[in-house]
Amino acid sequence: MSNVFTRLFGSKNEREVRRMLPRVQAINALEPKLQKLTDDELKAKTGEFRQKLDNGASLDDLLVEAFAVGREAGRRILRMRHFDVQLIGGMVLHSGRVAEMRTGEGKTLVATLPAYLNALSGKGVHVVTVNDYLANRDAEWMGKIYRFLGLDVGVIVNGFGDAHKRKQYAADITYGTNSELGFDYLRDNMKMFLSEYVQGRGLNYGIVDEVDSVLIDEARTPLIISGQAEESTERYIQVNEMVSKLHVERDYTIDEKSKSAVLTDEGTDRVEKMLKVGNLYVPDNIMWLHHVSKALQAHACYKRDVDYLVKEGEVLIIDEHTGRTMQGRRWSDGLHQAIEAKEGVKIQRESMTLATITYQNLYRMYSKLSGMTGTADTEAEELGKIYKLDVVVIPTNKRMIRTDAEDMVYKTEREKFDAVIADIKTRHERGQPVLVGTKSVDKSDVLARLLKKHGLPHTVLNAKFHRAEGEIIAQAGALGAITISTNMAGRGTDILLGGNPEYLARADVAQMEAGEFKDQEREQKILAEFRWLAGSPESVPVATVTNDYVDKILRPKIEAARASGEPMDVAELRRQATEEAREYVQKMVKAYGEHLETRTNECEEAKKKVLAAGGLHVLGTERHESRRVDNQLRGRAGRQGDPGTSQFYLSLEDDLMRMFGGDKLLVLMDRMGMEDGVPIESRMVSRSIEGAQKRVEGHNFDIRKNLIEYDDVMNQQRKAIYGLRRKVLGVEDMTEEVLDMIERVVAYNVDTYCSKKDLPDEWNLKMLHDRCKVFFGIDFDFLLDESAAREHRSDDIGERIYEAAEKKYLEKNQKMEDDWAVVDDQLIPKAEIPLTAKEQETVSRYILRQVYLEEIDVHWRDHLTRMDQLKEGIHLRGYGQRDPKIEYKREGFVLYQSTMREIDHNVVTKLFHGQLMTVDEWNRRQDIMRRQAELMMRQAELQRAAAQNAQSADAVASEEAEQAEATARAEEGGHAAAVIGPALTEAQKRRIGRNDPCWCGSGKKYKKCHLESDEQRASAG
Repeated sequence: MSNVFTRLFGSKNEREVRRMLPRVQAINALEPKLQKLTDDELKAKTGEFRQKLDNGASLDDLLVEAFAVGREAGRRILRMRHFDVQLIGGMVLHSGRVAEMRTGEGKTLVATLPAYLNALSGKGVHVVTVNDYLANRDAEWMGKIYRFLGLDVGVIVNGFGDAHKRKQYAADITYGTNSELGFDYLRDNMKMFLSEYVQGRGLNYGIVDEVDSVLIDEARTPLIISGQAEESTERYIQVNEMVSKLHVERDYTIDEKSKSAVLTDEGTDRVEKMLKVGNLYVPDNIMWLHHVSKALQAHACYKRDVDYLVKEGEVLIIDEHTGRTMQGRRWSDGLHQAIEAKEGVKIQRESMTLATITYQNLYRMYSKLSGMTGTADTEAEELGKIYKLDVVVIPTNKRMIRTDAEDMVYKTEREKFDAVIADIKTRHERGQPVLVGTKSVDKSDVLARLLKKHGLPHTVLNAKFHRAEGEIIAQAGALGAITISTNMAGRGTDILLGGNPEYLARADVAQMEAGEFKDQEREQKILAEFRWLAGSPESVPVATVTNDYVDKILRPKIEAARASGEPMDVAELRRQATEEAREYVQKMVKAYGEHLETRTNECEEAKKKVLAAGGLHVLGTERHESRRVDNQLRGRAGRQGDPGTSQFYLSLEDDLMRMFGGDKLLVLMDRMGMEDGVPIESRMVSRSIEGAQKRVEGHNFDIRKNLIEYDDVMNQQRKAIYGLRRKVLGVEDMTEEVLDMIERVVAYNVDTYCSKKDLPDEWNLKMLHDRCKVFFGIDFDFLLDESAAREHRSDDIGERIYEAAEKKYLEKNQKMEDDWAVVDDQLIPKAEIPLTAKEQETVSRYILRQVYLEEIDVHWRDHLTRMDQLKEGIHLRGYGQRDPKIEYKREGFVLYQSTMREIDHNVVTKLFHGQLMTVDEWNRRQDIMRRQAELMMRQAELQRAAAQNAQSADAVASEEAEQAEATARAEEGGHAAAVIGPALTEAQKRRIGRNDPCWCGSGKKYKKCHLESDEQRASAG
């Protein structure tokens, strides 16, 4: 019956697409009118849209006209006009769904329409990418459209300082990597001031590029910010030497599916003898068991050049989904240290969790979330269940004509690679480009050696050779090209048949002789920015001439002027250098234009030959665990109606086949008398492979589902803790909150020691007195007269304790407010406040903020450790016929209550017992700080004097610039300290702590003086 309805009315997906067609027609109808507008008139549309929003219009009301304006801006600025199917994709994204679009259909351009529309609200839009390269590329490339329409564009990648990030997040549209957005969220919730948060506006609307990679592939691994724990011990080295002597099967067994290894009984006996311990499984030996377990896992389950690289004495994790190294990421729970011991590199200290969140719970915090990818339909169920995201498959602009051949399955890996080489050679000889997909760095190296042996020119792209990733993939469609790539390296870059003329022209310019101030990296960036001006280099704006270029020309001019002894006009020399740099850039852009024209003609001719040879051929050398990743690889061929082919070569020795029934097929092949080198081509084999992939997909889905079910418990606690931090940071008067805290402390202790559930004779009034004295520093004498106290109700006792504590707290607060003030985040005696100073907050709030946040952070960190320990062993409850997840929720809640109680107790104790310093002590500390500042200034003077004895011209220019800046500040009425002495070098500034005296000599803390400007200067440089 369902098939009948589908034939009559179309599938749900087809109906969704048809529903959007009237809006597409409306957008098309506006196109002639918008094309007649001047640039200024088109730009003014943004202001008109915002005015309509202010007057009560919704974003949906503006969609048709805003999309039409975005399309026209793309046509004018990038010479790229959105196709009708791209308009449909943009509508799907705006509606908070996932758009599945084939490779080459222009997903990057599609995102500009919903991003522009949603940015009009002023609440911010995040476009999430999978790596720094794509974030930078798309922000620069698509940013031209947004800037033309009057919107700000930011980009967030690893390595930026907080001041720079704050500015980027404040932009209308911010491009960033998935991990950096998550880590910034966690880092924000560890800060001591709301003003230090970089994600000030929260998470409004997110567009996730390659949504399957971010929300599915990477969802098995939570984001963790770690701090260093105890020093690594010699146990890692000792256990590593011991484990290397064990033998698989005899001493331990391996479960490849879960990447774990377990000792056999014989192996356990052998380990106990080598360690000289009695029973490895008793509590006293639990650390030995932990180290042995991790060492086994490192040796048996984690392979070099497959799971990790060793580079410059460091173990770098390889992302199994992209083939890239994951800089700065480490395996937890001692596994990374075990692998370091295995590889003989320096063992770094173990870590402890400071903050953590899963991608699932991070992205579910967005008010509206959408995504785009080439392969999401196979994961539609998971995207719907976990993220509440529907998937809509967008039709292709042109009919896809790629041919997908049946898999070729060989008995051994050697036979498979022989067949692969033969196929590549045949296709290369007729000029057909081949993109070879491998599953690991190790396999890509093996294949590269075989190609070299057979004299076949090729390019390798993997975690070892990843520079110029976009350029390598872009040329994979060149005539006769052979490109080896791990899984999804180069994802997001189009493969043009015949080659990419832009990259070739840039390479030509890079080879030119260009003078002593040549900077290839800078040149490539400028060419990428102004490639559309290649035909009119004189129109290159002055802004393209960067300070780096000018400085490279300016330095020798200053040096020559100094050597001559003549008066030096630095401003005139800079003007000359700027003009020379401008002429150089124009010359470079002109040369690029000439080369681009030549290369475009060459690539067009090459494309005809590639088309005649069959288009791009994608050759997979191994099936991935997920069918979706295989489809992504196939999708590199046949873009935008181009011809193409794909085929997978497999062997029964491949990991997937070996784990799921390859031995049975091997027996079958032997019985059938199959000859070496002859592949299997049968439906049974194809079904077996598909079944294996489905089982792995199911297993991985269970892992992700299990992870989020456990993290949902943590998520509620995390929201509560982070909400409490924000409240402490944001509420002006915390008196009521403190009194509530005192009430909770009193109530808990009264309930513990004289509960209303117990008889008065059973009350422990002495303990209640002692505990309350510890917290409040008050003698509650009425509790010591136990016979009289027992005449009262439990609630009355609690009320009397609370009233005494409240009175003391309010009195102490008032005295602090009378004597002290908070200026520039410092406590200053009232009598010492400068006339121009402004009190920032009450003393009580200042102290509470310092104490409360410290206790929250310390106890939250400890709580995370306890929750990790609970989760590690909770599965054992299943043996007792109890649901581990329910037990985890129950015990996790108990731990959370305990943590919150500890925070209350510690904060109250510190507030009641803490004493402010005397005015004399404050004055002594100020003297010490002033002396420290003077010492730092003297050190800087000595360093400058030493540098002047052998200084270079660039140091001279830098010094004069610093002095000019200081003089200007002084003339403008700036702080007198600005001209006391020279500033420190950037390296010296970085060594100054946030709470140290500022290097300028003002006496202020560094964070309240020059920290932000130094960070901005560093990020700009």
